[in-house]
Amino acid sequence: MPETYRAPDVSTEKVTPQLVRDELLTCFDSANREFSTLLKQPISNEALREQVKKFVETVFTDCGVNFDKPTRQGILTAMAQCKANAERMMGPQGTNIIEHHYDEMMKLVSKLRD
Repeated sequence: MPETYRAPDVSTEKVTPQLVRDELLTCFDSANREFSTLLKQPISNEALREQVKKFVETVFTDCGVNFDKPTRQGILTAMAQCKANAERMMGPQGTNIIEHHYDEMMKLVSKLRD
């Protein structure tokens, strides 16, 4: 089983929207590794990273969020859409993975200042 994502323990002063956005990519990468293991569909690291970055960038764009200069609210909007997409794709079998990763990301988002 792939290693499960854990949000880095960083001080509130060091949490920026760009850090959270980058961690969202890492988190999504981790969740997708777990999904591919669950579905017994292995994928290469490089292919997965590329796929995850493209997917997350598309979600940001579709939600009207600037990927390069995201805001706290924009990240929350994009995360909600990512979560909904993952729930639709994975169904009940992905619930625990999705909830864990969402909760880990919220640890960082909660430290973001508006």
